[in-house]
Amino acid sequence: MEPRKVLPVLMLVILLGSCAIVWFYPPTGDFRTDNPSWNGYSELSKQTNATTLEALSNLPSEGKGTALILVPYEPFTQQELTEINSYVISGGQLVLLDDYGYGNQVLSGLGLSAKFSGKTLLDPLFNYKNKWFPTITDFPVTTANVNVSSIVFNHATYLDQTTGMTTIAYSSSFSFGDINGNQTWSSGDPAGPLPVAAYTKINQGYVVIVSDPSIAINSMLGLGDNSEFINKILSIQGSLMQVYIDQSHLPNTPLDEGKAVLATVYGMVASPLGTLTLIAVAMAYSFKRFWKRGNT
Repeated sequence: MEPRKVLPVLMLVILLGSCAIVWFYPPTGDFRTDNPSWNGYSELSKQTNATTLEALSNLPSEGKGTALILVPYEPFTQQELTEINSYVISGGQLVLLDDYGYGNQVLSGLGLSAKFSGKTLLDPLFNYKNKWFPTITDFPVTTANVNVSSIVFNHATYLDQTTGMTTIAYSSSFSFGDINGNQTWSSGDPAGPLPVAAYTKINQGYVVIVSDPSIAINSMLGLGDNSEFINKILSIQGSLMQVYIDQSHLPNTPLDEGKAVLATVYGMVASPLGTLTLIAVAMAYSFKRFWKRGNT
């Protein structure tokens, strides 16, 4: 076969192979429910039999009997804040897991004064590997932490202004908030115990806030009582019928964007018009080759 004929075929094979790799390679983004790697939420999704949400507009109109797990790493529109508020008021339970994202925007939209401090929580004594992995063992008695004796955080923050909320867990008295980022306790750094999980009721619903979304990633869910803790905070209202995990406020990786492009292309080709166009192009190419042969 002539080189000029081989090259287009080779390029097509490479293109199709690259598309196949992008399509079938599992997502790698943090907190993604379809990410089976260490930083994903695939195990959490299986454990809770959760439904993935790609838009908050897909929340049920009546929230009673459901819970929404939200990791707010992208900002919210006013419409989205309204949807969250309506969901909670109607009886839904919001489980807000944040450290350095946009959780305070959600709390403000709900009319709550509590905040994620945005400063790193360090514990040089009670920890799993090092001071960035604080072990939490201080649990005031509530229904949200029964049978939970310890949970492990991963590069977490802590909560501020939780007055009026029921605190579920505190860091140890040896922990501190690293205000100036020098990784050691300094004058002015808040000393433990510091609140790291709390909840409150709003109308018919509940809002639970936890200062570390990494508590539920695949590599952390099995540490301490992390898994049981998640189950407990999801069932503050009682038994649940449905758990939702929002994915619309997580940053997209290049792989995610590539998959989105391929999904769009596939949707276009799979449509009746797209299929007819593809057939027409194939027929035109075949007739062109037949015409050339007939004139040689």
